[in-house]
Amino acid sequence: MIELSIINKDNNVTASKNGYHVELSLENGFLHGDRIEIKLKDFDFIKVKIEHTLPECILYLPNRKFVYKIPLDKAGVSYNGDAFAGKAQTITVSEPSEEEIYSYRNIALNPLDDENAKGVFPHATANFVTRNHESFQARNAIDGMTQNNGHGNYPFQSWAGGAREDLVYILDFGRPVEVEKLVFYLRADFPHDSYWKNMDIEFSDKSRIGASFIETGDGQEVVLDEKKITKTITLTNFKQAANPLSFAALSEIEVYGNIIKEDFSKMEVRNASNPNDVKHYTTERLREEFHIKSLFTKDNIRMVYSHIDRIITAGFMPVFHTLKLEAGKELAADYFLQRREMGCINIGGKGIITVDGTEYLMQPRDGIYIGMGNKDITFKSEDPENPAKFYVSSCPAHKQYPTVKIDISKAKKVPTGNEADANKRVINQYIHPEVMQSCQLAMGLTELQDGSVWNTMPTHTHDRRMEVYLYLDIEDDAVVFHMMGQPQETRHIIMHNEEAVISPSWSIHSGVGTKAYSFIWAMCGENQEFTDMDHVATSELL
Repeated sequence: MIELSIINKDNNVTASKNGYHVELSLENGFLHGDRIEIKLKDFDFIKVKIEHTLPECILYLPNRKFVYKIPLDKAGVSYNGDAFAGKAQTITVSEPSEEEIYSYRNIALNPLDDENAKGVFPHATANFVTRNHESFQARNAIDGMTQNNGHGNYPFQSWAGGAREDLVYILDFGRPVEVEKLVFYLRADFPHDSYWKNMDIEFSDKSRIGASFIETGDGQEVVLDEKKITKTITLTNFKQAANPLSFAALSEIEVYGNIIKEDFSKMEVRNASNPNDVKHYTTERLREEFHIKSLFTKDNIRMVYSHIDRIITAGFMPVFHTLKLEAGKELAADYFLQRREMGCINIGGKGIITVDGTEYLMQPRDGIYIGMGNKDITFKSEDPENPAKFYVSSCPAHKQYPTVKIDISKAKKVPTGNEADANKRVINQYIHPEVMQSCQLAMGLTELQDGSVWNTMPTHTHDRRMEVYLYLDIEDDAVVFHMMGQPQETRHIIMHNEEAVISPSWSIHSGVGTKAYSFIWAMCGENQEFTDMDHVATSELL
C-alpha cells in the first residue's frame, strides 16, 4: 500500500491518495515550500515519476518513507527550466514488478536524489563540491542527463569538485547489487575543461580496479572482468590530464547490473553467541547476529532459525496468495511441526489460518497456539488492501498439546508499571501457563501507555530462558533502543517498526523508546517460571 501526500509550507496536507498504483493530479500545480511524502506499508521499492521533465525511476526505501521537497528554486539550475512549473501537475507512484526491480538496467539512476537525502537509494555524495553550487552537486551525476559539451546550469549540470585531485565520490545503493559495467560521461567543455585520465573504482569489500579515460564527450565504458557484488561504488585517486590542475567534472555515471533479490525461500540460520565475544562487536556485527528486519513483505515468508534454544522467528504476509508453512531441509523433518510447537499473533488486518483443515479467523491482535504433530498449516488474508501479518515463534516440543485460538479479549491482562517510572503498561499473556498449556513456548503482547517508554526497569536477566522481541506500533519519527549485553558490558540496537531482535539468556532484557510502542515477546528454554529472573539494579549497569 502507498500513501502519497502533498504537504505545504505550513505543514498542512493539501492533497493525498492511497493505493498500490497512485496517480495524483494537482490542478494548481506546486507552490514554494511544498513537499511530497510517500509512505509504504508492504514493500521497499517504488516506481515514481514526479513530473514530465524528469525520467521515471525505481527507488529503494528501506525505511519505507520518502520525503521530497519540491525544488522550485533549482529549476533552470540543476533541473529543466520548465520543471515543476504550470498549473497542472501529475505525480505517479506505483509498486514496481519484480521484473522491473531486479532486471538488468542502469541501477544508478535517481533524478530525485538530494544531498540531504536519508534512507533513499541510490544516493550520491562527494567530499567536495565546487562553491557548493547546485549545478555541481553529486546528485547531478545520477540524474539521467548525459549532455556534457558545456558547463554550469541545466542542461550541463555535473558533479564538480574544483581543480583538485583529492576527491571522493560515493554512490550508495543501500543494499547488495551485482555490477557488470560502468559508463562515464566526463564533462567535455573543452578547452575550458580538463579531464581525469585515471581514477580508482572501489567496491564495498575494499577491492579496487583502475579506470583510464581519453579526451572525449562520448560515454566511456569500464567493463569488469567478473561481475562484482557490492553495496557502494567509490571513485577515488583521481589523476588529471592537465598540469597545473584545471577543471574536471563528471556529467553522468551509469552503472549496469541488477539489484540482488533477497531469497526468502531459505530459512536463515544464525549461530549461538558468546558474551565475551559480543562485547567486541561493531554496530554492524551486532545487528547481523541479533537484529531481524524485513519480516513482512508481500506474499513472502521470512524465517530466522537461531541456535539459541533453537527458536524460529518468522513473518508471514499473504496478500494475493495463500502461504504454506513447510519444514525445509534445516529442520530435517517431514513437516514443520513434526517435533515443534508454535505460536502466532496477527498484527495486520483480518486473516485466516488453516490447521489440518480447520479454519481459524484471525482478527487483528488475535493469537493462536498450534501444537506438535499438526501437518498442513496455511495463512491467507481476507483483504489484499489490508493484509494480515502473522508473526510466528516456534521452538522444539516433546509432547502434543491441542490447538488453542486466543482472542485478544481472552488473553490474560496484567497491568503493571507506573507513570512516575515511565513504564505503565499492560501485558497480554497469550501462551502462558495461566492461560493454556504448552511444552516450553511462552508468548504475549505488551502495550505501553502514552507517555511510557520503558518496557521494563530495572532490567533483569534469566539464564534459563531466552527471548525474541518484535517491536511494533512505533511511529515513523520514533525508534526503540533495545538494550542487551551482560550487565557490565551493555550494548544497544536501534529498532524500527515491525523489526525483531534476539535476546540471549545471558543478556539484560530491557528497552526504551522515544515514544510509546508495543512489543511481542516470545520465550523458550528450561522453564516457564516467569518469576525466575535476576534483577539488576540500575546502579550496577555499565
